[in-house]
Amino acid sequence: MSTTLTTCSRLAILCMLIPVFSDCAQKTTAVKTEIYYSSFSKDTARWITVDKMDDKLTRQESHKFSSISDSYINFQKRISKDNGKTWSDFIPIPLATQQLPGGGLVNYPGTYTFDPILNIQYQYMMRRQFPGKELYDYSNLAYIDHCLILENGVAKELKYESGPNFDEDNPFDSLYLRTNRAFMGHKIVLADDGTAFYPMSCFRREQANAVGQGGAVLMRRDVKTQQWTASNQQYIDPNISSRGLLELDLAILKNDHLLIICRGSNVLGRAHTTEPDSLQARKWFLTSNDGGKTISQARELTYDDGSRFYSPASIHTMIRSNKDGRLYWLANVTTTLPDGNSPRYPLYLFQIDEENVSVVKNSAILIDDRRSGDPEGVQLSNFSVIENPETLEFEIYLSKIGQDPDHLWNADVYKYTVTIGD
Repeated sequence: MSTTLTTCSRLAILCMLIPVFSDCAQKTTAVKTEIYYSSFSKDTARWITVDKMDDKLTRQESHKFSSISDSYINFQKRISKDNGKTWSDFIPIPLATQQLPGGGLVNYPGTYTFDPILNIQYQYMMRRQFPGKELYDYSNLAYIDHCLILENGVAKELKYESGPNFDEDNPFDSLYLRTNRAFMGHKIVLADDGTAFYPMSCFRREQANAVGQGGAVLMRRDVKTQQWTASNQQYIDPNISSRGLLELDLAILKNDHLLIICRGSNVLGRAHTTEPDSLQARKWFLTSNDGGKTISQARELTYDDGSRFYSPASIHTMIRSNKDGRLYWLANVTTTLPDGNSPRYPLYLFQIDEENVSVVKNSAILIDDRRSGDPEGVQLSNFSVIENPETLEFEIYLSKIGQDPDHLWNADVYKYTVTIGD
């Protein structure tokens, strides 16, 4: 596969001004859309993640490629010291994928969070193992996930129960595989005092196959001890969400409470779901009011007027604006009942009501939707988002999987620039 990458110069396909808040009619938000990278090939998609690396203007763009769902190859990255104006050459990300004698292993590189007070650059990572199997052999869903944090490049295992650390000389140790299984959250978040938090999906030890039955646990790094400790674990009834709580995202609210939002699913056919008629296509949230030591039970995320909304099993994220101080939520919200992962459109940016933990209904900013000619399976999901430190605009990067009805992976990478109005 060729890895020669060039930025596409084709400009805005869509540019619109949309009212943001009904109580401030003159306030508008501009959403500019452009193709950032042209399709890599008809049968291979490019995925990119954009990170801010420090408190200056350094950013990283990491790339991976896939032709099969959840099977990524050719991990590579490039660095910009001037906020994306110029870039280094691409370099491979070492040891991202390995085929070892005992099975396949992937180290998924996560996003960065920089603490300028303690001078720590955090990065989360997820280790996925395929014991006794080829890399990306998903038959029988027999794969294992663990999470770790890199602190200035030094790896620390994240544990919510007793169990051994990863052993490079025995990477498929049976006790390691059975304990502290965890699916990655979206990002590490810092409190003002330097306490670091990271949410992840956890699994009950007795579950032989933990995939799709995850709960929530919040990891907390103490400033004094420099150790990561776990909150209590919370799970959801499999008759409400058939695939548990996944893809957790965290924000610190203005009252210093912690908010975790996670996806659920109403996918049918799971053996552990005995009441399929009760399944719900919703997003769920948990809170902590004691600095992350404990987390609440999962509750349904609703609009601020109490009304409900549908959301497929797709990723989402929260981001606080340094321009207006508000907390925003980026997610797929639909008017019709989703079926598991679909449809993954439209894509909205909402304000979060931090006092009552809800989505401000009249704050909806449409980022994109299925367009005329797009197949029903088009996906406006699996995005990366940052705030530009110079302009304070949100930048969303999204691979538009499913845009070609004959070639699922023939996807352009879109960039959406969101300018919050004054």
